[in-house]
Amino acid sequence: MDKIRIMEELDKISLAPFTHKTDYQLWSYEKLSQLYKFRNTGKQPEALKKFNSTENRKCKLTVMLAEEIRKKYIPHVYGKQKLAKEFGVSTTVIFRILKGRSWKNTIW
Repeated sequence: MDKIRIMEELDKISLAPFTHKTDYQLWSYEKLSQLYKFRNTGKQPEALKKFNSTENRKCKLTVMLAEEIRKKYIPHVYGKQKLAKEFGVSTTVIFRILKGRSWKNTIW
């Protein structure tokens, strides 16, 4: 009985469409997959946006504070380290805000 079930499963696998792809088709699928990953890097699905909003997380900064950081930043005068100490975050967070990697929805 088990041999029959195993043979049926093997037949399903051998008849599956992905097993009969040519090298060119597999290569094109791989390229499309890479292109899709590249286009969607850093984007989150719509379903997760409400869960990842600042109200649902313990963010130290708000949109207003990110805008204030951008306004206050003056290289070599009022730098990243001073801003980091003032707002209680790391210099990496300040760097990301200034480069536009974090808090992208704020106006620079």
